[in-house]
Amino acid sequence: MPPFSRRTLIHSAGALALLAPQAAAAKSPVDETGFVSIGGLEQWVAIQGQDAENPAILYLHGGPGEAQSPFLAQFRPWEQDFTLINWDQRGSGKTYGRNGASTPEMTLDRMASDTIAVTEYALRRLGKPKLILVGQSWGAILGLVAVQRRPELFYAFVGTGQPVNATLTIKDRERWARTQAANDSAALKQLDDVSSLSPTDVKRVMASRKWMMAPSDLAYLQIQKQFTGPPPFPTEGAVADWVAGYQFTGRKLYAESMAFDARKSAMNMPIPCFVIQGRDDHVTPFDAAQTYVRDLRAPQKTFVAIDGGHYACFTNAGQFLRAMRKFVMPLVT
Repeated sequence: MPPFSRRTLIHSAGALALLAPQAAAAKSPVDETGFVSIGGLEQWVAIQGQDAENPAILYLHGGPGEAQSPFLAQFRPWEQDFTLINWDQRGSGKTYGRNGASTPEMTLDRMASDTIAVTEYALRRLGKPKLILVGQSWGAILGLVAVQRRPELFYAFVGTGQPVNATLTIKDRERWARTQAANDSAALKQLDDVSSLSPTDVKRVMASRKWMMAPSDLAYLQIQKQFTGPPPFPTEGAVADWVAGYQFTGRKLYAESMAFDARKSAMNMPIPCFVIQGRDDHVTPFDAAQTYVRDLRAPQKTFVAIDGGHYACFTNAGQFLRAMRKFVMPLVT
């Protein structure tokens, strides 16, 4: 049995031979979804696009645990220029549904190895030498680690909603929260009460959480709410798997994701590196990401500011994709 449950295959050579010469270059759409053995675990992968000859992107979702399998429609604007590989990471979404709470090796190290294995699978499947790695939020952490291990697999790394350091994040978020809660004495007291705690302490993180999402982010998150519905959530099925996977992965990876510091572990990038960041991002602060790129050492680097917040790659797909076409696509050979 092939690994995928649904396929739209590239036109066969025989079929093409019957076409007129000008039609021989017709687009070859690809649409595959299913489970693949990755790191000894069955994990869900989708490969979709309007033309399999387009450059390929492996998208690393955020969270951790924010699987994109229910929201593939968000990538339709991307599929005009790129073939998208979406993957429900170990412990998330459909992959969690297949393997459950017994999922082993929930670590950054293991998931970086999974990222490389998914990349190798996709390259074989598409017959390509390299792909573009795009990581959003937690996925950008994962991408930075994977690129340093196997740079020869990637044309470039693109971070969006790019995390840098937990201390920078929480301090920026608290500054922003104070401007938004300037006339709310109870909220300001709550921020004061946790200010001496570690930046990774859950109580301190939660105190400023109310204000971290830009209006466009809140609008984007409605698609998740429409999918899950209001609590109590179902105990079986796709919604149950998505919610349980989000909670499971968040618990398992919280400490590692908060301890990650791009300034210590990812200042020397062996391939071109781009960060496309929403100007109103207070989940992973705009200023910290811009400073990180300024100080980064890479063969080529660019920081691109676009309108939007943490989910600007979706809420402002037009500007995001223009940046991709301008800076990243020319690197694909």
